[in-house]
Amino acid sequence: MAHHPSSAGTGRYRVRLVLASAALLLGTQGASAGSIRDTAQATLDSNPEIGIVKSNRHAVDQELRQARAGYYPSLDARAAAGPEYTYFSGDRRRASRGDDGSDSDSLIRKEAQLTLSQMLFDGFETRSEVERQTARVSSAAYRVQETAEFTALDGVEAHLEVLRYQEIVKLSEANLTQLERYLEQVRDLERGGRADSADVEQTQARIAQARASIASARGSLADAIATFEQIVGERPANLLLDAPPLAALSAGAEESALLASVTSPSVLIAASDVDVAEAELRGTRANYLPRLDAELSASAADDVNGVEGESVGASALLVMRYNLFRGGADIAREREAFQRVNQTRAELQRARRRAEEEARISFNALETARARTVALRAEADAQRRTRDAYAGQFELGLRDLLDVLDAENQLFTARVALTTAEFTDRFAVYRNLAVVGTLLDTLEVTRPREVISIYRAPNDIQSPGSVRDKSRLLVEPRAEPRPLRGEDAGEPPIDALDAAKAVR
Repeated sequence: MAHHPSSAGTGRYRVRLVLASAALLLGTQGASAGSIRDTAQATLDSNPEIGIVKSNRHAVDQELRQARAGYYPSLDARAAAGPEYTYFSGDRRRASRGDDGSDSDSLIRKEAQLTLSQMLFDGFETRSEVERQTARVSSAAYRVQETAEFTALDGVEAHLEVLRYQEIVKLSEANLTQLERYLEQVRDLERGGRADSADVEQTQARIAQARASIASARGSLADAIATFEQIVGERPANLLLDAPPLAALSAGAEESALLASVTSPSVLIAASDVDVAEAELRGTRANYLPRLDAELSASAADDVNGVEGESVGASALLVMRYNLFRGGADIAREREAFQRVNQTRAELQRARRRAEEEARISFNALETARARTVALRAEADAQRRTRDAYAGQFELGLRDLLDVLDAENQLFTARVALTTAEFTDRFAVYRNLAVVGTLLDTLEVTRPREVISIYRAPNDIQSPGSVRDKSRLLVEPRAEPRPLRGEDAGEPPIDALDAAKAVR
């Protein structure tokens, strides 16, 4: 005769189940609570990814200060001491020695020099370097913005995942409770001779399967909590299910893609990199011009060049340096920089296309999730009505137990699928906002102050028009190799070169 667990044993299991669920829920209590906005703000305040890009931004600020140092004077001090051997010959020996003695001498040379130099003109190399570093600061600031947007999105996703698995755990526990009711009902029918032990065994098998589902759901919930802690930096507590900000979305996928192509933080980074490359190109042209410096120098020496005694000197010089030939290195460097400009412009094109793709995909995911939610909600309602009808027919002896258990399982599966679709729908909204770069503003989350660049002039702002302009490749005849001179040898006409100068 088959052995059936007693009602008391089932009651003890229920008590253990309730206690375990309570312990799991208590384990989620921590320092943070509340809305999705609270989670996003906590993520930005503690996530290491934000710290990495913030430190990089501060480092680039210091590189800009290094570039600006080129405008200021330089003060150098030099001191030296040590033995010096000097050999004299001919008239210099007699003039320096005053006799026909030894024509060589060894003395301890001592000298000191102080030089003040100020750059007056360097072919605009310093100005170009300052512009390059300013563009790099802007790029680093946009990178902070990009990281903040998508790190906050990670926090939002972790928030929703915890809530989703909490709901799945509740559905699993409700499913187990319903199956245990069926077990009690079947046992009553067995004692009345209206059911056999096979029905009891079948119900117990379904109960074991439901318990396995609960264990799996709890494990997934624990994983979601661990992910939340890793991203947000604290355990979730009393998380709220806020209404998604649907009003902030674009009208459609194409509108969203068009907006993302000029406002996505990734696109703004690429546009700033174009500015960096163009400033570097302007800097390479400094080698075609002379350099002019003012130098003030004062020196004092003792026992120098084999002559005993002190010597003091001072000078005020205007120094020009102009390279006349460097083996074509300057031309090659300019051509290289020009191609780097086109490389960054092509990378901007790629960034814009990727942003458009991400916007379309996220918007399509939103529409797909909405359609699935509607369909799955209808399916869940139909499965619930079917389950209720089967349960009533089973009590009247018009339906087998297996049909009732199958209907209950299908209802549970439909409810889990509906829950997943609903949360997917919600997350797609936030993902679309992050792609176009408006998630933080929509949630009213305080951005890191490093997203602000005080060096960014109005003309340096990456407006939609400037982003489109920087996406076009440049053509410049001077960038092509010209081993020979003259139009007959294949050199571009002189008016083409003049036109090329205007393309900057």
